Order: sequence, then structure tokens, then C-alpha cells
Amino acid sequence: MTFKGIIVAAAGAFLALAGTAKAETTINYNIFVPPSHFMWDVMRDWAAQVEDASGGSLKVAFTAKSVAPPPKILDAVRSGAADAGFMANVFSQKFAPGTGVSMQPWIHRGDASAAGVALWRVYNKYFLEHDNWKGVELLGLFQFANANICSVDGAPLDNVQALKERKVWALPGTTTELMQSLDIAVSSGPAVQIQELVSRNVVDAFAGMTYDAIDKFGAGPYTKYCIDFEAAPTSTNFSHFISSRLWETFSDAEKQVLRDLSGEHLAKMVGKAIDAEQAKSKEKLMAEGVGVQSPSAELLAGLQAASEPVIAAWMKSVEGYDVDAAAALEEVRALTLQLTEENAASN
Repeated sequence: MTFKGIIVAAAGAFLALAGTAKAETTINYNIFVPPSHFMWDVMRDWAAQVEDASGGSLKVAFTAKSVAPPPKILDAVRSGAADAGFMANVFSQKFAPGTGVSMQPWIHRGDASAAGVALWRVYNKYFLEHDNWKGVELLGLFQFANANICSVDGAPLDNVQALKERKVWALPGTTTELMQSLDIAVSSGPAVQIQELVSRNVVDAFAGMTYDAIDKFGAGPYTKYCIDFEAAPTSTNFSHFISSRLWETFSDAEKQVLRDLSGEHLAKMVGKAIDAEQAKSKEKLMAEGVGVQSPSAELLAGLQAASEPVIAAWMKSVEGYDVDAAAALEEVRALTLQLTEENAASN
């Protein structure tokens, strides 16, 4: 179904379910990235769709600035500092490890829309009922772009030993775990901190950053080259949620509008936007002198070997769920590839 079709269907469902007129509700939505980030455009579009499909009974307003640092967004929504928001699931693994299924190595193949839709389907099938989303209603999940390994000092990164000899920063979660599996003494933190680290020569290389993040968070001028993978060693996904307290005040029709316009719908919106942003940022970075390389066979083999304990650790984290984690992992990998190929064929 097209975006327009989804909105029309959601609006139709709202009118069919709605009874007497309800007072307008404003949802205060937190966005932690700077206003120049493409996610602002995506979420403004989403907000307009929600208002349209709800007949104006739901309005989405955005907080003037982030009410909390990136790892604490969900806590802020739970406490009432904001009504809704999104958060990188690298910070959700203690209470929602099921979201890690599509952040495992060698799944993302350059199509964030395909990866996001595959994640949402597999997550609902295997993990939604087990993860702990107490205090919020999970409306959707979406996947960002495939991530890279990049050099700040310009030295070759053509094998694992070369990485071990560098001071490496990595995005928390799977990326950090992968580096640690290689016995690299790695530092980690939110992506928004990367400029400070690379500009001060605190690190020699960094891992887990997408091209748009490298550009938007100011790391481009300090980056010599990036290693581009056909199947990504890591990729980050995000959760999109709303306060349970506010959710319970909505009518069934309003809840349905939010469900219809989140889930796969928002995963596709974000995916298409991030892929377009990736292509634009990659071209810009290359024009500014950032090189792009394919991984050497030796480096790829070393990373693949190092990924095995990372995947095993994630599977152990969902051991108590009584689900077939290996089947879920294979399903999200196969579905991501299938949807990526289908999208490529239709373009």
C-alpha cells in the first residue's frame, strides 16, 4: 500500500471507530539529534500524517531541545519529561535484547527500508511479548544505514592486527562488542560525541558510524577514509514509543491511527530517507577528500571470525525467552536480503 493509501485507510478507520467529538491532544515528541538532521523532516512529515488521519484530534509537537541525553530518552518518556520519542536500541539491550536481532553482523545490505521492515516483522513474531517496554507503548522499530569502519590517522586497516594497533572508538552495542572480540581496547559513546574525539586526535579510527552521521556530527574533516562493506558488520536500529499514561487516554480509533502510521510505515519512511541521506553524505564526504575502500579479504575474514562470539552472546541474552533465536536471526537475515533484492528490482 502507498503512503497515501495508508493515510486514507487510517483516516477511514478513525472515522468508522470514532464516536462523539474528542478534545484535541498534543503529543510532545522528543528528538535528540540537531535540527539539521534528516530525522526532523521525517518526523514532521509523520506528525502531519497523524494529525490528518486523526481528523485533527492528535497533534504532534516537538520539544525545543532534547529533554535527555541519547541513552536516557526512554526513561524521560517514562517519567513524563516528554510524551514520546525515539532511541537507539544500542541503549535498550538490558531490557529489550530482542531488538538486537537485526543489529547483528552481516545482515544489513544497504537498504534501510528493507532492513527496517524485516526487523519489525521478525521482532513482532519472536520478541515483542518478551521484551520489557513497561511505561511505554512500542509503536515501531526502524533501522538506520549500514555502518562503516573509518580511519582518522590514514594508516592502512587491512587486517585485524592493524586495528589492534589503533586507538578505536565504536558505537555502543554490537559494534563495541565486535571490536572487543578482537581484543581491541575500545572506547565508546553516543555518535553525537564523535567530532570532539576525532578533532582532538583522541582516537585513530572509529567504527559503527554511517556516512550521514560522519557528515552531520562533524567527523568528515578528520576522516581519511572509510571501509565500505557489502553486508554490514554492524547496523543500529531505533525504537519509537509513547508514554503508556498518555496512550491509555486515546480512543481505539486514535490508537489505530498511531499503529497504522508507525510500524512498517515509519520503517519505510525512515529507511528511504536514510538511504537518500547516505548517498548524499557519501558523495559529499568523497568530494571533500574522504576515501572509500572495500575491505581486504584478510580483514573481512578476521571480522567474520570475531563476529561469532558476538552473535553467540546476543543469543544468550534472549535465552530465557523460550524462542528459537537462531531461527529469528536467520529469518531477519533472509528477509532483509529478499526485501533488498525486491526493492532493487522495482527501482
